[in-house]
Amino acid sequence: MNQSFYKFDVIVIGAGHAGIEAALAPARMGLKTALLTMNCDMVGAMSCNPAIGGVAKGQIVREIDALGGEMGRAIDATGIQYRMLNRGKGPAMWSPRAQADKKAYQFLMKLRVEEQENLTLVQEMVEGLEVEGDPVSVDIRDPEPEQRPRVTGVRVRGGAVYQASAVIVTTGTFLQAIMHTGEAKTAGGRAGEGTTGTLSDSFRELGFELQRFKTGTPARLNGRTIDFSVLEEQPGDDEPSPFSYLTERIAQPQIPCWLTETNPEVHDAITANLHRAPMYSGQIQSTGPRYCPSIEDKVVRFAEKSSHQIFLEPEGRHTLEFYCNGISTSLPRDVQDKMIHAIRGLEQAQIMRYGYAVEYDFAPPTQLHNTLETKRVAGLYFAGQINGTTGYEEAAGQGLIAGANAALKIQQKPPFVIDRSQAYLGVLIDDLVTKGVDEPYRMFTSRAEYRLLLRQDNADRRLTPLAQQIGLASPERIDQLRAYEAEISLCFDVLRRVRHDGKTLEEWLRRPEVDWDQLCHMSSEFAELQVAPRVREQVGIETKYSGYIKRQQLEIERQSATQSIKIPGTFDFHAVPQLRAEAREKFARVRPADLGQAGRISGITPADLAVLSLYLKGDSKRSDQTSGA
Repeated sequence: MNQSFYKFDVIVIGAGHAGIEAALAPARMGLKTALLTMNCDMVGAMSCNPAIGGVAKGQIVREIDALGGEMGRAIDATGIQYRMLNRGKGPAMWSPRAQADKKAYQFLMKLRVEEQENLTLVQEMVEGLEVEGDPVSVDIRDPEPEQRPRVTGVRVRGGAVYQASAVIVTTGTFLQAIMHTGEAKTAGGRAGEGTTGTLSDSFRELGFELQRFKTGTPARLNGRTIDFSVLEEQPGDDEPSPFSYLTERIAQPQIPCWLTETNPEVHDAITANLHRAPMYSGQIQSTGPRYCPSIEDKVVRFAEKSSHQIFLEPEGRHTLEFYCNGISTSLPRDVQDKMIHAIRGLEQAQIMRYGYAVEYDFAPPTQLHNTLETKRVAGLYFAGQINGTTGYEEAAGQGLIAGANAALKIQQKPPFVIDRSQAYLGVLIDDLVTKGVDEPYRMFTSRAEYRLLLRQDNADRRLTPLAQQIGLASPERIDQLRAYEAEISLCFDVLRRVRHDGKTLEEWLRRPEVDWDQLCHMSSEFAELQVAPRVREQVGIETKYSGYIKRQQLEIERQSATQSIKIPGTFDFHAVPQLRAEAREKFARVRPADLGQAGRISGITPADLAVLSLYLKGDSKRSDQTSGA
């Protein structure tokens, strides 16, 4: 029997938001990369809401862009409405969000993949992994990671084999996926598509633990049949903020969203049919996202509320289809009909697509290193919803980090690990691999201890230099950052040098009531500064919040003094008798890289850390003595 073989450096399975960034990163770093997808027409598809960004998610998109990713540029080119959320709060809470023309976004992402050098897009159904060695016999608590077997490629339907030194799995909600609408069940991870069933079997055969999560999506309506005259209009910002630092301005016209709400009649229809809802009938046993609940969950959990908001969001410029944000559901079709038609403005609305829930397999992320490489199989990486996350942005960020680390490992270079104090992506990945997940993980600003430093406005200053070091930042991006930093330095030079009434302009700007325009009246030299609006904003934020920023930086330095103590990969936690049995087991399973990560493991006490710290210091002294001898 003739068998086809194809040779690449990196293979990415799945072409959703994680897969795209996971494939673009190594290709841009010079590695021959293959992106395998069940359907080339669905590259970059938005399975659920037609939007990018939001609270904390917008910060992640800015970070992806600062690291050389594609999501920010794509939404800047295809967005139909832009809003900066939380403008009434401090700058650490500002979060960009944009409605997308979902098909335009999808087609542009496919084009970006197709035109990328070193990247090959292929329509294939992956059925299993090729691995050298026996992963099942590996204890992931083993302190000798070099003993692990390694991935060598993938098998696809029809018998062909794609060989590679690294494989990145970004299968989203498609692993053993089942869609639910009332009592009806259909195999598939997205309406109209199938499931990657045998791949789950392959993971189990390799010794990976898999669990089940659930997500859902609402109905879509024909806008021609919506009565907008009784709805509240939600316009975009007058001066929209781009996501990408390479985008000068958003030029395209914006389209409004609309606001309505549920009511007691809707709630009564849902309550009367809860026994037919898969989450309440026992048909679905898995856990869904707490912070994006179905309308069934809202009605049950918040029974005292008589209404819940619904945002009607247009899905594009060349379609009348509207997404009903706020009423995700898996209720039967007849109940969805009754529910929708009882909502103000939707009395005559035609449902184009009914809502449904999806159950799918995921791999608990404590099975990963903080590079997103699996502990069980060398060269195998997981990114996106397979790690138990939810959201396009969280997925794309993981994809970029996994892709960069796969490339660096092949190039025999140090791994790319972002600290919690450097980026929301650092918080995200540390949370996943250290704490694991018991529900679909969603990023919030409250998860970041140093969120005043991790603002959406300064992601390029934080991360583009790191991207430059590993070969992900383009010359255009580097030149732009240098010019931007030069303008900021020029402003601070004038602020700190020029005085007015005995005080420097910087001291004046620190006052809450003083703004840029007032400084221009105080100093003609300052008024003559010709800098971009973004520079003015950055200088203002850095100046007015300088005290808080310095305190957070000092806290990071203080914590770093103890928490950055490294834990050798060969450290045997079971050889520390003073540790509690639970602590030994958790340390051995997670294998924290340093004392800080060890302290963030769920269930670890300060006493556990104190014991571990003493042993680490003892090991260090013994090592020094041995080296001295």
